[in-house]
Formats: sequence, structure tokens, C-alpha cells
Amino acid sequence: MLSAISLHIYRYRKYLVLTLAISLIAIPIANVLVIQRDRNRNEMYGEAFWIYGFGVYALNDTDLADQMEDLGYPYNDGYHVLPAYLGGIAYEYPVFGLIFFAVATWLFPGSGGLQPLWINFLLALVFNLNLVLLAILLKDKLQTKFWARMFFSGYFVYGLIMSAGGGKLEPLVDCLLLMSLVLWQEKQHGKAMFTLGLSVQTKIYSVVVFPMFFLANPLSSVWFIGSMFVSVIPSFFGASFESLISHFLNTSSYSTYIVNPMFPGLTWGTPDLSVTPTTFYWWPPAAIPLFLYVFFILLTIRPYLPTKKDLEGKPIRLKLLELKPFYLYLLPAVLFAFRWIMPWYLYWLAPVVLLFDKEEHAIGYMKQVTVVGFLYLIGLFCNWYYFISYPLPDFIENFPLQQGTFIGLALIMILAGITYVAWKWEFDRRDRNAAIIREAEAQGELII
Repeated sequence: MLSAISLHIYRYRKYLVLTLAISLIAIPIANVLVIQRDRNRNEMYGEAFWIYGFGVYALNDTDLADQMEDLGYPYNDGYHVLPAYLGGIAYEYPVFGLIFFAVATWLFPGSGGLQPLWINFLLALVFNLNLVLLAILLKDKLQTKFWARMFFSGYFVYGLIMSAGGGKLEPLVDCLLLMSLVLWQEKQHGKAMFTLGLSVQTKIYSVVVFPMFFLANPLSSVWFIGSMFVSVIPSFFGASFESLISHFLNTSSYSTYIVNPMFPGLTWGTPDLSVTPTTFYWWPPAAIPLFLYVFFILLTIRPYLPTKKDLEGKPIRLKLLELKPFYLYLLPAVLFAFRWIMPWYLYWLAPVVLLFDKEEHAIGYMKQVTVVGFLYLIGLFCNWYYFISYPLPDFIENFPLQQGTFIGLALIMILAGITYVAWKWEFDRRDRNAAIIREAEAQGELII
């Protein structure tokens, strides 16, 4: 894997330097445009780890900000804690995520100042490594297949926003996930499982890959279980994962808000937060995204189902492996099950496209991810009164420049567009050169 990474870094060195330069420009712009609460909060907990150890899991962000203020850390400014509607929640990220921010703050101690930008820079480096890993996994498809280019372009924008623009953990989760896929491709199943386990312990959404690995090589799951001790051992030193479980289950104890416009529960339980205690009312149009999704799946699922011949005479494990395309294709359906789905969550499951063996399956999956994105927007319109009254105003508060935010976003979009044009121009140039060489060889000319 290291050899492949080194080779691809050299091969794409010009574009990686360009991407890194754009990231460095985007980091300070985004830092002014957006209150990056997740990054700020993780920064605070990273510093607090060296004081309280794993006991930070028992401290909610408001109390911790007060305690850190008494110790001389400038975290009690309202920007290092979650918004009021999520206030009083203890740390909910898995252990490996906490360790990453603890190490980041140890490498660059001294809260405030340039430390937040340092964290974004580290995540931007990880994002660049993710692009290299995607190039390894996509191989020649990156130059020859339209769907692969669209996926790569989508991930480029998503990854740039998550790293340079948001300081979020997603780039690290994806890095470990993509590393596990490369290791699996190289038949290093134990290492792949261990790395996947670390990814799950950064953010748990990458666990969707585990069933595929398990069915292909059940014994390798020992390494996945072994990696879990990264989370189990800290529990003996004060770590508690109640907030993580509450976040994963998206119970009302985590938030009374429902920010997923595709959540079917809004049909019979849209909350009215203008009264205390909160009441709920029926709103049938909220079910429209689910009905449209089910209709879309019924129209497109057939190519992902195995035939009777595919299943005949095979043991149970191999029969289950034949259901792999069906399982992967239905994964976006889990986005309908949770109350708390922010817009960028829609691309969490996009890397799953790399697991499809058939190109037509991969193309269909990318179409489905696009459809789910439109259904998210449709859900906002179907329940516009609720979202424009509660979640949206609180979300906008994270953009302190208000209308000026659009100017900064335009600059970032221009930078991303320049990068895409540069990549596309280079790929087209290579295609033209390859065509000229093939034509010359066909005419019997010697190519030097």
C-alpha cells in the first residue's frame, strides 16, 4: 500500500500541490465565514484530554468550557460548545476521533490563535491523501469512465468543504476506510479489518463495509474485534459512550429538533417547538420523499438481485455474497431512519460505490445517491413551515457574516472550479496524447 501511495503521489504531484494550495487559501476564508463548532469543540476536548484523560466523556461541553476557562483556556466564548438546542451534551465522538484531536493539540499547543487553522490544515493533508487513495482504487477508470470522474469530482468538493472548510472528522474516517479497501484489494485482510475498525471508532458510519469483509473472510474479523480494544480499554478509565449511543439512535434526548427532511416520523410527529412542553402534529406531505424513494427503488432494484441460477448449489456464505450488490444498493435507505441527517451526510455512503464489481451497478448507485440528494431538498419543501421556523434559523446562525457569506462561498467555489478545470484539461491532454500514440503505432511508426 505504501508503494502504491508513493507512486500515485508522484504521478499526481502537480494536482496535489494545486489542491493543497487551494486548501490553504480556503482555510482562512472558511474560518471567517463559518463558526466551525465541531472543530472548535473537538479542539477543546483535545486539550482537555491531557488534563482529565478519558474522563472528558463524562463532561458536557458547557461545563468543560467553564472549567477550561478557569485554567486559562479561552473556550468560554460560546463558539466552542454546541448550539443551545443541543446544549448540555457530553462528548459523543468515538475514542479514535478524540485521540486524533488530542495529538493535534499536543503537536500545536496553546489554544486559540492559529491552533484551529492547524487542525484544518491537518485535515486538508488527510483529504489530499484520500484523493490519492481514490486514484489507487479507481485505477484507469478515473481517466476513462464518466461515472468515476463524477464520483471523484463530487468527493473533491465534499472533502474540501469537510477539511479546509469545516474541520470535521469525515476526512479521517474516509482515509481509514479507503486504506482498508486498498489493503483488502492487496489481499491483506487482517490489516484491512484492523484499519476498518479504527475508521469505525472515528465515526461509526463506515461500519457498513464490515459485512462485506466478514462474508469474504470471516476469520479476518478477529482483527476488527481486536481494534475495538481502542474503545474498550478507555471505558475502564472513565470513558462513557452514552451520548454517542444517543446520537446514533437520534433520540429526543439528543435533540428535540428533527433536521432530516426525509425522516418518515415527521408524517405523524412533526414537533411544534413554539409551545412548552413540545407537542407534535400530523403532516402527511412529509411522507412524500419516502414514497418517491420506494417507487424509485422498485423501478431500479432488479439488476442488483441475483438470479436463481446464481444461488443454486452454493453454501449459505456464498449465497449471501451473491446478495452483495442488493445490500450495497439499499444502504442509502438508512438515511431515512434517523432524525438527525445534515446535508453533508448524504455523501457519507458515496465511497460504497467502490465495492461494486460491475460498472453498471456502480453507475446505478451514483444515480441513486443523486436522487436521494434531490429527495432531501423535496423534503425541505414538503415540510417548509417547520424547517424555516426552527432548524434553518439556528443553522444560519453559524454564518456570522450573513449575506457576506455568499461572497466567500463564491470564492471557494471558484477555487474548486479552477481545480476541476485543471484536472479535466490534463486528463483530456493525456487522452489526446494516448490517441495520437495509438494512431501512430497502428501506422507502424516507432514511438520513442
